[in-house]
Amino acid sequence: MSTPTVEVVELIGNPRAGSRTRAFADAVTAELTGRLARAGSPSGRPRVLELAEIAAVTFGPRPARAVAPLDDPFAPVREARLLVVATPTYKGSYTGLLKVFLDQFGPGDLAGAVAVPVAVAASPAHLAAVTTALRDLLVELGADVPAHPPAVLESRLTAPTEVAAEWAAWHAGEVTDLLLGRETVRATAAI
Repeated sequence: MSTPTVEVVELIGNPRAGSRTRAFADAVTAELTGRLARAGSPSGRPRVLELAEIAAVTFGPRPARAVAPLDDPFAPVREARLLVVATPTYKGSYTGLLKVFLDQFGPGDLAGAVAVPVAVAASPAHLAAVTTALRDLLVELGADVPAHPPAVLESRLTAPTEVAAEWAAWHAGEVTDLLLGRETVRATAAI
């Protein structure tokens, strides 16, 4: 019996594509997919959804146009088994762009996914607030969320790979345990 591939999706809620938030999310995802592979549960190549590219958003006078629109940007999120949701802190919470996107899902729509909220903030107080708020939202949508999601102060983002590795050393096991337990149940049910 072959081990099923874990579908991995990164959802980036920064209104600017190619941000430091994205770099940190990429590093966290690499840590998690590496651990899954070492545990014998391969993942496909992570699918990255940068909301700044797939949604039309503007903060200026010009009309907004999506750079890389998708017919159904919600489908990959619904199909994800590992969902890394990244946001910078904006006015003490996650971005409005991420909020509008996630508001399209109903309670329980993310059941079957392990969601890892990734937060970036300028101050410790904002970091705690955004992490808690995003975690609560993902739980409301039905996802399993680890107790200690990766969160980082902007001042530490000069080395996102090292920060992600530091987090993973202490907390990634919880994420992989959630995923591997779920995949075992799914494979057993298929027999």
